[in-house]
Amino acid sequence: MAETYETRITVKAPPERVFEAFVKVGDLLNWFCDAAVIGKREGGNWALGWYADEEGDAGYHMLGRIESYAPPRELIVRDLTFSTPEGEALGPMRLSMHFAEETPEATAVRILQEGISDEPGWDAYRAGLGPGWERSLEYLKGWLEEGKKLPGR
Repeated sequence: MAETYETRITVKAPPERVFEAFVKVGDLLNWFCDAAVIGKREGGNWALGWYADEEGDAGYHMLGRIESYAPPRELIVRDLTFSTPEGEALGPMRLSMHFAEETPEATAVRILQEGISDEPGWDAYRAGLGPGWERSLEYLKGWLEEGKKLPGR
């Protein structure tokens, strides 16, 4: 049976700016990942990468197709696969990112990730999913509200 993960955060920035942070490579590199390729249209790629360690070339990858590209309100990625340095590929999943104005200066961000398997091969992924999103969204908040980049950038 597939599981769903959902989280929310409020960021002090307008929805247009928050949406951009999920699709502009320069923004993504400052708060979320080590590499990104984004096709800013429905059917385009949404691909992210993270080095497993600073000395090697191996890493983690996330690749999917943009199902809905509706700035500044919604970005949905379908057929999302997460790959590990060991060659495991977990998926397909669906990732929805929704952005709603709370005030002219603040945006509610809602993340919904669907299709997370309850099979044993997914145990490590499931265990890290919540803490990973919580940490990443705090980095997003720091980037957009204070200009703070990922550690080491």
